[in-house]
Amino acid sequence: MSVEIRIPDDDLTGFSEQARELLKEATAEYATNLVEESNRIEAGRNSTSGPPEITRGMVDDARVLLRRGLGMPRKGWGSKVLRILAAVSSLAVGVSYNKSELQNSGGYLLFFILLVAVAILAVTVATLKE
Repeated sequence: MSVEIRIPDDDLTGFSEQARELLKEATAEYATNLVEESNRIEAGRNSTSGPPEITRGMVDDARVLLRRGLGMPRKGWGSKVLRILAAVSSLAVGVSYNKSELQNSGGYLLFFILLVAVAILAVTVATLKE
């Protein structure tokens, strides 16, 4: 069963064709987000392993969460890569620390400073994005 939403033409007086298209896309996107959030709420509340059953209250809760911007934010692959880079670069700094090499070799010192800078930058940006 598919759900179809109709908006009377009288309500769209003054909308250009591009505005109507954008309204259609935005409405479809909102409906998709509402369905996904309702499913997340149901999965969190379902204490049995039976089939999912989304109630009116769950849809209403999802609507409130989306309206207030409290829904689960989507994390793209870029965010995940950044978090991995932050962890790996921090680990690399710890592993590559060698007191005697840092005192003897100027090239190694430069490499270590760049590695520390990358780690600091990656951790800072990853933290700010969350």
